[in-house]
Amino acid sequence: MKKGIIVFLFLALFTVCCNLSQDLVLPKDVKYVTADGQIPDRKLIVQGWTDDQRDKFWFTSQGSQIMPYSWFTWLEQADNSSFFRNTSHMESLGYLPMATSKDNPSGLPIGFAMTRAKSAKDSYVGLTCAACHTNQLNYKGTSYLIDGAPTLANFVAFYDAIVASLNATYEDDSKFNRFSLRVLGQEYSKAKAKSLRKELLVVATQARQRQEVNALPLDYPEDFTSFARLDAFGNIENAGSAFALGDLTNKNSPAAPVSYPFLWGTHQSDVVQWTASASNTPIVGPLVRNAGEVVGVFGGLTIKEANWLKRLFGIKHSYQSTIDFHGLGALEGYVKVLRSPRWESTNFPPIDKTLMEKGKKLYEEHCTSCHEVIDYEDEMEHYKSIKTPLLDVQTDPMTAWSVPNHMAKTLILEGSKADIVVGKRFGPTTRALDIPINGIVGMVLKNPIKSLEAGIITSQVKGKSWEELVDDHAAAMDSVAEDNYVAQGVESLYKGLNVSGLVYKARPLNGIWATAPYLHNGSIPNLWALLQPENERPTKFHVGSREFVPDSVGYVTGEGPSVFSVLKSDGTEMMGNSNLGHTYGTELPDDDKWALIEYMKSL
Repeated sequence: MKKGIIVFLFLALFTVCCNLSQDLVLPKDVKYVTADGQIPDRKLIVQGWTDDQRDKFWFTSQGSQIMPYSWFTWLEQADNSSFFRNTSHMESLGYLPMATSKDNPSGLPIGFAMTRAKSAKDSYVGLTCAACHTNQLNYKGTSYLIDGAPTLANFVAFYDAIVASLNATYEDDSKFNRFSLRVLGQEYSKAKAKSLRKELLVVATQARQRQEVNALPLDYPEDFTSFARLDAFGNIENAGSAFALGDLTNKNSPAAPVSYPFLWGTHQSDVVQWTASASNTPIVGPLVRNAGEVVGVFGGLTIKEANWLKRLFGIKHSYQSTIDFHGLGALEGYVKVLRSPRWESTNFPPIDKTLMEKGKKLYEEHCTSCHEVIDYEDEMEHYKSIKTPLLDVQTDPMTAWSVPNHMAKTLILEGSKADIVVGKRFGPTTRALDIPINGIVGMVLKNPIKSLEAGIITSQVKGKSWEELVDDHAAAMDSVAEDNYVAQGVESLYKGLNVSGLVYKARPLNGIWATAPYLHNGSIPNLWALLQPENERPTKFHVGSREFVPDSVGYVTGEGPSVFSVLKSDGTEMMGNSNLGHTYGTELPDDDKWALIEYMKSL
């Protein structure tokens, strides 16, 4: 497993002076539009960012392109004439309304960014990191904004609504007329409106195709993915195997949704992802990780056979994507300095110091073997995370299992090298995730200067040659492989799946109080429920409410826009939704459990 080494080898040929601007430079002809609806007052939690850094993280594009920016600005909801961007509508989908600003000219929610373009006409709207990693929690009438926290948004419902609105705008003459008049403005003419409608059909068709490719099997409940979680790996896989290769049947169902991970400490960890499957070595680690995320959220990756001239020089394939490497470098720079949120007595009930000290001892006894304690002052230091075998933790296996077991046809890539110029050659099929990885490597090789600049923004690597960096990355990837497959000789089946050697990452729990629901798949609503014996944990609860409950450390579960259910309608367990496992501390008396929770509030 030496993914990405070729990136280093190729980029080593270049010497780059890095003086990148992290500002989004808007086209001069951008028109500012007032946000449609009320923006809630929010109190900011101090996390090491300046106001400018926070604003840039919210609205710096990473290259994601859903539709033209002006279209999204004036798109109406499918069943009424209110704008799609209306703050009440976006809030109902779990996204966070925000006022118009220089980086947010149409008053869109946090994380809905404008791409860099020469003119407003060429600008697109797409998701950036903040859409999935910013959250708001409400307590006693005050709303608190927490950067880097897992969103409670419902991406699937959002995209379903996008598809419905695009279709309705195309099909309904009155709706389209209002849309075209607003989008075209002073340039309106019947001819241009007719052309716009044709363009709208293309985008609506592509959106519907994406919806169908990523649809769940018919027997899955409507609320399966829902609020606060998403199968991001599944979406990335399909972006490569189905869309990049142009075969919409070459797909896997994204049926292993996870809770969005919190971002503080991500840059400092040796590995990333819930499955600890990606090395976080300097330059290439964050670059590949972030580029993969863009591919999954409208990064427009395509892989085609190269033209005859390129093939004469041994270049077999051409790669296209809208990835913004400079934007990715800037975003990683912000994440690097993000601190965990602290539980402050001015915001929430004061922590009981005596109970906290008791809980600290219990934490050291029951938790630190997996979740090390990192002092707040040391959060910027790098750490090595614990990889816990599934055979030990016994939590839902679907996320870890699906990555190595989702397969796809390689089509035009068959016979070529996985890392383009190094690595094993693709056979007729491969692990589905290998296809977008191949595409990311292709894009890096196509844009070596931008890629290297993006990596250098945050690496600050000193005293090492390129050859040493290559060796470091190779060793790190080999270590990930060994860690993940150390138990491969164990012949064990877990819920009918062979999970021997698979792991989940256990990270430090700084700021864990702000990241409900819990476990990697969001199957447990609060810390109190996590500490209960498996047969006493709730099997059904509402999700999507922002109302914070400080005692149990989670959100209100008796009401909310959606219901999470561990079980199917027939009473059997829903694969992907298991709340079993992670039984550490569950046998403690209640007083000790409350003490443990009190300590975790202080982390």
